[in-house]
Amino acid sequence: MILEKKKLILDFICGKITQEIFEKSFPEINSQIYWEDEFNNAVKYQDTESIEYIFYLLQYIPDNFFYQMCKQLILLRWHNEHENIALSFQFFYKDPDCIDTVVQAMHLNCEHWDEEDDRDPFVRKCAYILGDLKTPYAIAKLKELSLSDDEIIKGYCTYQLKRIGEIT
Repeated sequence: MILEKKKLILDFICGKITQEIFEKSFPEINSQIYWEDEFNNAVKYQDTESIEYIFYLLQYIPDNFFYQMCKQLILLRWHNEHENIALSFQFFYKDPDCIDTVVQAMHLNCEHWDEEDDRDPFVRKCAYILGDLKTPYAIAKLKELSLSDDEIIKGYCTYQLKRIGEIT
């Protein structure tokens, strides 16, 4: 499991060992099957620490698999990577395929979130994803969400509609 390699991973990300030494010591890191198993086990056992270490090594995870991981994880309440996933959707993937997932995620209320400190910036990032995609479907979702009873969602979606010139 990935946590068995915790010290090795930390040594690598802190620059204490080279990439070559890291990869020789961790040959399975280039296997998609390895990543699928690690991810599935982390989800099955709601292992936040394993998810954190998976994110440390995302450069080794095939893009298409990481995208699918993100689509699944953003809807789960038990981990701490929601904002990182939202940033991945906004700046890296920019895929209209994520619209419904992002809209659903905006309604999450995770127990570990403080309403103002954690949920607010997450919802803001989700609204930016929709605004940046700017597809007819994303715009329709922003309009729908701008009528929400949830003031945080309503405010950020209304702002996005103004930002992209859909309302004044």
